Amino acid sequence: MTTAAPNTAGAWGTLETPLSTEILDTLATMGFDTMTPVQAGAIPLFMKNKDVVVEAVTGSGKTLAFVIPIIEKLLRREDPLKKNQIGAVVITPTRWFCQFPNPGNVFDSELAQQIHSVFDLFTRDHPRKDQLTVGLFIGGTTSLSQDVERFHKSEPRILVGTPGRLEELLKSGKLVNTKELEVLVMDEADRLLDMGFSQQLSSIIAQLPKQRRTGLFSATMTDAISELVRAGLRNPVRIVVKVQDLVHNQQRTPSTLHINYIVCDSDQKLLQLVRLLENETGQDQGARKFIVYVATCACVDYFYKLLSKLLKERMQVFSLHGQMDTKRRTATYTSFTQLPPAAPAVLLCTDVASRGLDIPDVDYVVQVDPPQDPKAFAHRAGRAARAGRQGRATVFLCRGREEVYVDFLKLRKVPMVRAQYRLADNTTVDNKHTEVDPESGEEKIVSERVDQDDSNVDTFIQSLRKIVKVDRDMHDRGMKAFVSWVRSYSKHEASYIFRIKDQDLGRVATGYGLLKLPRMPELRDAKDVTFKAEEMDWDKYKYLDKNREAKRQREAAKPQKQQPAKPKKSNEAWSAKRDAKARKVDRRTKKDRKKEFLKKRTHEEKEQAEDDNDDGEDDWNELAREERMAKRVKRGRMDQNKFDEMFAGDMDQDE
Repeated sequence: MTTAAPNTAGAWGTLETPLSTEILDTLATMGFDTMTPVQAGAIPLFMKNKDVVVEAVTGSGKTLAFVIPIIEKLLRREDPLKKNQIGAVVITPTRWFCQFPNPGNVFDSELAQQIHSVFDLFTRDHPRKDQLTVGLFIGGTTSLSQDVERFHKSEPRILVGTPGRLEELLKSGKLVNTKELEVLVMDEADRLLDMGFSQQLSSIIAQLPKQRRTGLFSATMTDAISELVRAGLRNPVRIVVKVQDLVHNQQRTPSTLHINYIVCDSDQKLLQLVRLLENETGQDQGARKFIVYVATCACVDYFYKLLSKLLKERMQVFSLHGQMDTKRRTATYTSFTQLPPAAPAVLLCTDVASRGLDIPDVDYVVQVDPPQDPKAFAHRAGRAARAGRQGRATVFLCRGREEVYVDFLKLRKVPMVRAQYRLADNTTVDNKHTEVDPESGEEKIVSERVDQDDSNVDTFIQSLRKIVKVDRDMHDRGMKAFVSWVRSYSKHEASYIFRIKDQDLGRVATGYGLLKLPRMPELRDAKDVTFKAEEMDWDKYKYLDKNREAKRQREAAKPQKQQPAKPKKSNEAWSAKRDAKARKVDRRTKKDRKKEFLKKRTHEEKEQAEDDNDDGEDDWNELAREERMAKRVKRGRMDQNKFDEMFAGDMDQDE
């Protein structure tokens, strides 16, 4: 059964099943006077003991749609939960950076932690909080034995955690009693399955009672989720929260989010980013809080250093990615979220912050590099325009084949409009024109390179290189970032649009402000690489860190040892396809040789056996003949002398 969520959502007090006074007071304290459509659709069904499958755009308020029903159902139990009994389980993916929209509270870097914090807002001062204790269990942060000990101490009634650790807890003997479980919730269900947790989910579901309520919450619905629905839900009601654009077509992004794209060359992306940031923060009504996405962790580290220098007098720059330790990641997030709304700031990050992140005052999202997974695009852009606020998002696309990405996203119900190229004087210019295809006669849009004959671009690139020249560490970071970007781009899921062979890697390296190109197979095999290396004395190029510089000088002073010649390696770009093919051919040759050898040996053994059989048969026949003659002698039918003459020759030959 499928139902659409209400187009308009009323006040919390209008629900058919009234909420408890404590819940209503907490909602009022948080400033949530009315429900969102997904809350108005899901909460009544949950309260009526229905299984639900909720598909809603990012930022639609899905968390409260299951937190409130869980609390209400546990409070309405006739018999209180006893020792080791749990009433609800909430399963979430791991390693996402999240926060619930409450300016007074800053939470840790897990989606599970966000949900735990939301529960805490409703339960910490509740008069019956002993029946609403929430336990947070995340794999990788604590050991299983530590979590078992914590379970015994706190006796949680609601378990929130990641699939692996929850599965281990439920399998830990008689630790957790699930007989009285009321509700199972799987949040971001599509991501749970994408990350390979289907086996753990099946194991968890198998250990829970069938007479329970189950809810699946996700921004997108996939075939894998449909399979999970059939396996774990009983006649579920599917709730779909859709957004209608101006021409009444469905879209997967909030209507308050305006997405555009800028077409430029790869060496102009960082320039366009800086101009966009400067222009927005220079306006009285412009954006103040930005999230900027790049492809890899190494790119975050490098561009953070560059932008901190380029924008130091205009705005604060923060960096966030999955390779940071939890303490540093939390500190960065805390600093960014606690800035005043009017303070200009940029959070530079990877897809670690593409889902679940809910900063109340993000105005603008910029995607310097489109995500590898196309499904992450809407989640990235959705970090703005949360909870009905207005927001904007921009993605940079390189001229040429990448422009097809616009039509690709349109098919995925993510509408975008083209934005103009930004010039140095804060004006914009339309960098496209229409041409007629001579073969088909159809008109097509062609983007052209602009920016006053590249003089402004060259000036900007020189400013980047000037920063890089100050510290050799910047050069190392830039090389690492560039190489990681090439690897990431070559593994893009939409590979028919994002093809590494279509990229001018020299322009990419120029846009990174590199002083020289790294040695890598892609550059060795690439044609028409546009790059001009910086002329400089590399022996005098120093690290600002004295210890690193001292180490570099010691290494340089060491006599160079004559290294033995190494076999020439394959030039395959980031893969061992050619080597693998050679190994396969070699294995096949060896296998054929072995097969031929065994066949030949078997044939020889067969022939030898036949020869042996022939010799045996001859001997046997001779013995039988001799025996017959001997019997004739015995019967008097043959003379003894004649017998001796007949077989004497054979005896002499044997001797």
